[in-house]
Amino acid sequence: MQTAKISPFQLFTLIVFFEIGTTVMFPLGAGAKQAAWITILLGMAGGVPLLFMYHYLFQNYPNMPLTEYMKDIFGKFVGTFVGILYMLYFLYGAARDVRDGMELLTLYYMGTPISVLGFLLMAVILYGIYKGIEVLCRTSEAFFIYLIGTGVLFVILVMGSGIVHTDRLFPILEPDWKTIIGTAFKETWMAPFGEMICFTMIFHYLTNKKLQLQVSMSAVILSGLVLAFIHGLTITVLGANIRGEKISPLLEMNKLIDIGDFIQRLDSFFMVWLIVNDFFKISVFMYAAILAGSTIFHVSKKILILPFGAAVVITSIYFAPNYGAHMKQSFVVLQYVYPVFAAYIPFLLCIVLFIRKKVNKKR
Repeated sequence: MQTAKISPFQLFTLIVFFEIGTTVMFPLGAGAKQAAWITILLGMAGGVPLLFMYHYLFQNYPNMPLTEYMKDIFGKFVGTFVGILYMLYFLYGAARDVRDGMELLTLYYMGTPISVLGFLLMAVILYGIYKGIEVLCRTSEAFFIYLIGTGVLFVILVMGSGIVHTDRLFPILEPDWKTIIGTAFKETWMAPFGEMICFTMIFHYLTNKKLQLQVSMSAVILSGLVLAFIHGLTITVLGANIRGEKISPLLEMNKLIDIGDFIQRLDSFFMVWLIVNDFFKISVFMYAAILAGSTIFHVSKKILILPFGAAVVITSIYFAPNYGAHMKQSFVVLQYVYPVFAAYIPFLLCIVLFIRKKVNKKR
């Protein structure tokens, strides 16, 4: 297995990029209307126990990825079978996010076939993966200043344009708590916080393994607060109803930026910011899938890069005929499929491991 090393700060930046990823693009938690930002905070709170589960597993297997130590916990046959399911889950997650990127790009390249956009996006991602996880992490570290700087500039320009109307956040609890909590469970818990399961394939590269939980927790909390703030800001500018109807409320808000009839129409500039976020999110999913395939089938990671990349792009194009179908499918998957891989199986792994350790201690 590759003996790559990544620093705690590199892991931190990669997690932040991953969590913000495509989640910042679309009207997350739209069912909760003006309380959408609250559903993100609730989803973040629900993601914290998941981090503790992943940490418990990592503590016991600090030098292995998920698909390796599950063979030790579940047994070789069951562990290999579940590992294959995780590989497919990672590939599907990558396909979803590639489709998100393609839907975003079609807003500006309307005459370009969606397949061309998908293959171009994937080509850049596969090159990054070919260079290795260390290069990917160093790239995230280098781009982190760009992420923060552009984000701060964006907030300043929105505030300076006089388009923020905080009264649109009220009444905060209009949908009622049942709707808010239900939206958090069905949507914002898994996307993006449940998707942290991908990093169980990466944690073992960390140079200072004692900092794994602190780094993960701080990155997730920061990402959750940033997402809640940005989505709350889009509500104050567009209103909850209009926000819920748009493919990318963030870009719609950027179109409204106008300072002195001079600084305006910056949506293309922020489009680059969104695609950079998407690049890192897809890259993590792809790397997790490729490493899973490599450990399961005992082949070089580089052999799997092209076939897995092609499979992801083809899946992203054909698994949904249009944007509406893509979003409907995503809601179903987030509610019924993602929790199995992000919460239920890791919980079962923790229980089996805990019982086994207790039994072995008594012997």
